[in-house]
Amino acid sequence: MSYLLKTVKALIFDFNGTLFWDTLYHQKAWAAIAEKYAKHPYTKEEMHLLNGRTNSETIAFLVGKGLTPNQIREISEEKEQLYIEMCQRSMPLTLAPGAVKLFEDAHKKGIRLAIATSAGPDNMAWYKKWFSLNTYFPDSLIITDDNKRKGKPDPAIYLDTLSALKVDGPSCVVFEDTKSGILSAARAGIGRIYAIASLGADIETTAAMGETHGQLTSFDQFVLE
Repeated sequence: MSYLLKTVKALIFDFNGTLFWDTLYHQKAWAAIAEKYAKHPYTKEEMHLLNGRTNSETIAFLVGKGLTPNQIREISEEKEQLYIEMCQRSMPLTLAPGAVKLFEDAHKKGIRLAIATSAGPDNMAWYKKWFSLNTYFPDSLIITDDNKRKGKPDPAIYLDTLSALKVDGPSCVVFEDTKSGILSAARAGIGRIYAIASLGADIETTAAMGETHGQLTSFDQFVLE
């Protein structure tokens, strides 16, 4: 599918499950947390429901809402340590098919790039190192979970990203792999939203959503003209 250059000012990417197909690593890490702290195993339905949510929201769902901020932080750090160890065992890691080529094409055409992710800054530090993200994304346009704004599907993160880009929603394209992320982008007034059919994603749900304009199995399928 192609998109007319004159209508696009920026491309905005979710990260986990979109640019980095790591959904299965996250699911395994959360399953271990659920086994240790929750009252029941982490189900497939819960995995799809919670994909794209912040750690604090996921912990509240799996473990309970009566935890102190310190307990939430400790469980979150435990989960992320499990996840990072899984990633490191799978090195070398790569970005999604066609992603780097799309970055390069966008740069040549003067189209700006941004990331809007529920990942925290600690994980993003790993991603920057592993994938040389700052080659394409300045730090000011990598928007992570700040533990202050509401998580997806609330539009806050996309509204903050539009503000950082200094562009309006209709002139942007967003790439997301989860229902909550797609709803977040739609509620922020994004012009075009594409569902990414990555490993572990709930592709039947995202493909059927009225907010999406297509589904991609590779970024090579999205061509700027």
